[in-house]
Amino acid sequence: MPPLLKTLLAFSTLAEAHMQLHSPAPFNASNNLHTNGHPDTQLHYPYNCCGRRTEYPCRGYLSLLGTPAGAPTVTWAPGSLQNWSMAGPAPLGGTHYGGSCQIGLSIDKGNTFRTVVSYEGNCPHRDGSEDPTGQTFNFTVPRDLPTGEAVFAWTWVNREQEFNMNCAAVFVEVGNTTSEAGGVPPISIPSQAYSVAFNDRPEMFIADTRHGCLTPKTDAELKFPEPGINVEEGDGMYPCDADDEEKEEGGDYQEVRPGDKIAAEALGEDEKGGG
Repeated sequence: MPPLLKTLLAFSTLAEAHMQLHSPAPFNASNNLHTNGHPDTQLHYPYNCCGRRTEYPCRGYLSLLGTPAGAPTVTWAPGSLQNWSMAGPAPLGGTHYGGSCQIGLSIDKGNTFRTVVSYEGNCPHRDGSEDPTGQTFNFTVPRDLPTGEAVFAWTWVNREQEFNMNCAAVFVEVGNTTSEAGGVPPISIPSQAYSVAFNDRPEMFIADTRHGCLTPKTDAELKFPEPGINVEEGDGMYPCDADDEEKEEGGDYQEVRPGDKIAAEALGEDEKGGG
């Protein structure tokens, strides 16, 4: 094989080697029983990857709320111990050997996402596989969530200044819990007391979306500026560093707060609602 072709193939593989939310099943995912038509095969792509712009939040899929395709896939009781998981779709999934993640919930149809747990380092698990059995994390559902539909959000910031976000519809109901995890054993964190009111939790962190701040240009894993009360520290293999206030070079960028909606903009090809 010619050297140039080898280089291009290697670059392509690196660009697509990422993780996505597996459970609860995200909007328009192949493992979501409510997905209609063709599932999104690029949910593992980082935001604005590969010459495209990605709509924030939830890759543009909040429009599915209230439709059959946006129906909840799990039911959780407030205060219950649950788990979520990631997966790296074959053949190009990859953990990037860690990073930092957050999970959160929205009870206002995606206008604001409140942080439930911040995982600072070793997220995904460095020693775990790209299969969800090796990338499963425990958390406790906030005890004061109201009954009704909510949006679960997962974000991942790796050490290459890349950001990804997937979202899933869930239903919150007192005393009623279902799971789609299929018996996957939780392997991450123990249950913790959640003493802060849900609406007093910080909003989820956004970076590396071409709008606003950047994460450090080092091999450090992200230390969230407002991680909330529930923080899971990594294994210490890499230092944790805070976000960088500088902007990406080139282009017109707006300051963005968590909860703001960012429209997909043409940059070679729109990525609204996918990718």
